[in-house]
Amino acid sequence: MLLLKKHLVELVRAGKKRQTIRYWTRPIVFAGQISFTPGLGKMKILRVDELAGYESLTINDARDDGFDTLEDLLAELKRNYPEVPPGKRLYRVMFQWPLEEPKAAPSPTASPIPHNGASTAPPAPLVKISRRPKARTAPSTDRLASPPAKALPSDGCMSPPQRELLRGWVIAQLPANRSS
Repeated sequence: MLLLKKHLVELVRAGKKRQTIRYWTRPIVFAGQISFTPGLGKMKILRVDELAGYESLTINDARDDGFDTLEDLLAELKRNYPEVPPGKRLYRVMFQWPLEEPKAAPSPTASPIPHNGASTAPPAPLVKISRRPKARTAPSTDRLASPPAKALPSDGCMSPPQRELLRGWVIAQLPANRSS
C-alpha cells in the first residue's frame, strides 16, 4: 500500500504527479507490483530507485512529483520529514495511475443489456425432461454374483438381519424354474 496525503492525491488525479519520494529502511513496494492507494485505488509501480540524498534530486524529479520547482519539492519533503529518520534511506517511486485495464474480447454468448434493464438475448430453448422410470431388467442367471459386502462380517458371526440378507441373496441366485 502506498499512502499519499490528500493534496498529493489531487495532484495524481490531475495527472501532474507520477512519482513520490520516500524515506524507508528498505523498499516496501517493487517495480511491476500493483499497489493500492486510498482515494485513488490501484496503481502500478513502475520503478523504485535509491537516491544518495536530497542533493541528487533534480528539476525533473520535482515536475514528476507534481511541483513546479525543486524548491517546492524540497519544502514538501522538509514538511513531511523535518529531520532524516535514523537508519532510513531515500527512495524515488515512479508509478502509473490510472491503470489501463486490459480490454476483454466480448463473449460470443454475451448480449448487451438495454437501458431499461431488459435483456435482448433470445430466450433459451425449453428442454423437455423425461420423468419416465427406467425399465427394470431381471438379473442375469448365467453367472453368480458375489454376495453383498455387508453380508458376512470378518469374524464369521452373523446377526439375524445379516443372516436374512444372505438367505435372500442365495435364493435370488437359484434358477427361476426350480422344482421342489
